[in-house]
Amino acid sequence: MNRFLKSPLLLSLLFGIGVFLFWTFGYSYHLNYQEQYQLFLFTGDYLFDYLSRPGGLSDYLGNFITQFYFYSWIGALMIVLLLVLIQQGVWALSRQWGAALWTVPLSFVPSLLYWGVLCDENYLIGGVIALLLVLAAMWGWSFVFKRRWRMALLLVSLPLLYWACGGLFLLFPLYVMTYERKHASVPRSSLLGWIVAVMLTVVLVLLSGRMFALQYPLDRMMVGVSYYRYPHFWPLPVIAIGVMVLLISLFGGRLSMLVSPRRQLFAYVVTIVVIVAGGFGYVSASADFSKEEVMAYDFQVRMRRWDRVIAMADHKQPMSPLSVTCLNLALAKQDLLGDRMFHYYQNGVGGLLPDFVRDYTIPMITGEVYYHLGMINTSQRYTFEAMEALPDYQKSVRAVKRLAETNIINGEYRLARKYLTLLSQTLYYRDWAQKALLTIADEGAVNEHSEWGVLRKMKPVADFFYSEQEKDMMLGLLFQQQPDNKMAFDYLLVHCLLRKDLQHFWKYFSLGESFYGRRIPKAFEEALVAGWSMQQRSPSEAMPFPVSTTTRQRFDQFARNVRSGGEGTYWDYLQRR
Repeated sequence: MNRFLKSPLLLSLLFGIGVFLFWTFGYSYHLNYQEQYQLFLFTGDYLFDYLSRPGGLSDYLGNFITQFYFYSWIGALMIVLLLVLIQQGVWALSRQWGAALWTVPLSFVPSLLYWGVLCDENYLIGGVIALLLVLAAMWGWSFVFKRRWRMALLLVSLPLLYWACGGLFLLFPLYVMTYERKHASVPRSSLLGWIVAVMLTVVLVLLSGRMFALQYPLDRMMVGVSYYRYPHFWPLPVIAIGVMVLLISLFGGRLSMLVSPRRQLFAYVVTIVVIVAGGFGYVSASADFSKEEVMAYDFQVRMRRWDRVIAMADHKQPMSPLSVTCLNLALAKQDLLGDRMFHYYQNGVGGLLPDFVRDYTIPMITGEVYYHLGMINTSQRYTFEAMEALPDYQKSVRAVKRLAETNIINGEYRLARKYLTLLSQTLYYRDWAQKALLTIADEGAVNEHSEWGVLRKMKPVADFFYSEQEKDMMLGLLFQQQPDNKMAFDYLLVHCLLRKDLQHFWKYFSLGESFYGRRIPKAFEEALVAGWSMQQRSPSEAMPFPVSTTTRQRFDQFARNVRSGGEGTYWDYLQRR
């Protein structure tokens, strides 16, 4: 039993495995989502920009780690390392205050809390690093043996810690004052002088931060810069975790005295059970798996993995509008839109081409659709607007890459080089950017490129007015200018079907009937038969289009069954939604 109590590293190992499995297999696309909304550059200017603001070192290290989220399993390992280090730091502090071995599970509480906090995609990993730096300062304080040097060291370290960690630096003086009173037996009269000196230093630190970073309001100077993506949001959970670190560290010894040696193993087991059960419930409640689904669809679209997008929909019906948008794009890229789109949930036109929203997520996904349709300028505008809408004023590596591509397709090579030069200073996008720089040096190579060359041929030859309320007109103009753009024609027809506008569907279908030959896609056949029936024509009459006899028979059966039994057909969508 004593040997079991003396193996706290076993708990850390099990905890790390649990964290890794969660972020690798259950919540991995949140990591991919984080990676695309920052642009970490290996340049001196980039580093200096971060070091010139409070909390900048933590932010810089956080962005350095976030770039590894491109591969979610590497990102998961990074999170495991940071959370285990927090746990080990809390336990090291607790041992300095006389905590017994049975209280080891309590040292996991701050890490568990931060695990749940990180499930919110707007909490940034820089906050974890800031907490680790403060923990390191607390732990290192016990190794300063000479009392006369402690005051000087404290006053010097506070500004440095503030500039490195932001507002969490306040945990350090609170810990130091308590430590001095307990371990160094500083008299109350001397301790009062320490407190006054520390308070004056804290005020001077905040005022100096105000002086050297005038663009930040005072409340931002107090908190730091980027614990949370939205700058005017107070990260109360991060503050609460910091307070929890102090409480567990300082009172672990006193709590240990409440349990006799004979009952320590029992207390150890009960504490583990309570923390594991509570932690499981807390993390489960913190995780938003509906967002994870959207992020999964978006990431697969970003990676051009069309088969995986369709396989995800086959496994589980997508229900959110953005997931449906990604699925419809994947079906179109696989030339399956007219055959299979109504096998899945459709939420109307919003699941085909979502309206513009001043946001950094929706325009990024919608821009993907316009990009593959050949509406390059519209895609470029959506991408730029998404990047500029980022609340923490970061640059998006995904957006920069797309802006480079759209400018290459448009022949704006000088502007494309600007974006490619930025990407060549990153880790994961350097090779791609360097190859792109070589490609744009040869106009013929761009024209023969497997993607850029094709999209250059699909883009409009003349400008036209963009209108959110007339997407069908824009698709029609695109098809009119580029009659070989089958994807644009498919989207035009599907837009009519989702609006239940069979009159225009009939009109438009005849313009591109040659795309389908003798086999019309299933949903289009069903729409033609339904439209024919609405004209009070008998399905047995000769139709102007080669609709199969099987489709006509299925429609007759659907009509006889009082509009039931048509699941997975356009008729079902037309009748019920």
